Amino acid sequence: MNRRFVSCYESWLEGQKSDLADLLRISGTPGASQMQLRLITDQCLRNYASYMEQRRSLAHEDGPAYFCPPWCTSFENSVLWMGGCRPSLIIRLLYSLTGYEMEAHLDEYLQGLWTATNVGLMALSARQLQQVNDLHQRTLRAEDRLTSRLATLHEDVADKPLLPIVKERQRTDAASTSSAAVAVAASSSASSLQNFGDGHSGFAAGGNGDAAAALQSYADGQSNLVEQADALRMSTVRALATEILNPSQAVEMLIAAKQLHLSVHTWSLERDRQHGRK
Repeated sequence: MNRRFVSCYESWLEGQKSDLADLLRISGTPGASQMQLRLITDQCLRNYASYMEQRRSLAHEDGPAYFCPPWCTSFENSVLWMGGCRPSLIIRLLYSLTGYEMEAHLDEYLQGLWTATNVGLMALSARQLQQVNDLHQRTLRAEDRLTSRLATLHEDVADKPLLPIVKERQRTDAASTSSAAVAVAASSSASSLQNFGDGHSGFAAGGNGDAAAALQSYADGQSNLVEQADALRMSTVRALATEILNPSQAVEMLIAAKQLHLSVHTWSLERDRQHGRK
């Protein structure tokens, strides 16, 4: 694996840790202004966009690498969708955070002590909840379209252009075997055998070239899907953080998302080590 792919991911992980530290610092600052919260949110989104751009460039070189990346853990790979997390996952996380906050402050709520300023995501307005739901539905439909395209790409492996190449290889191999038998029976000349070998090698090179071109066409299709999936991931996070949530809610969401990502990576890395995979 090209080291640049691994370095890109490792740099992103370090960036996640740095952004999380900044988010926690501003979140824990009494009296932090809405502008300060917005600035740190914008910083995180810029870093995410930069990472997406690096991925886009690398995916054009080797799209299939992002569907089972060796730089991720086995568990992470088992839940990947188009080279990353499902865009709708961030919305599910938002719903979960809202529910957990409601449970944590249930006593206050029942006693009438809760106010909209007490907590962040629990204070989502009816309008915000409707916007989140609309975004969720749009995101799910977009995911389904990309998943359908990937399924078609998978099914095409059993069709053109690979299958005709396989069938042609079988026919040529059979003909070559028959020719070899005739050549051996007619002459034990080393030069004759060498001439046959040279001809067979020439076919192999040509056949492999056709197969390589076919595989590259699939790789290009996968690269395109990763790029579109990344764009959907980016647009979903941006819509939540800048169009639906207020600055303090956006910071709370980003903190939870980064903590979840980094924790899962750490825990699953340890699991891989226990199973002798890292």
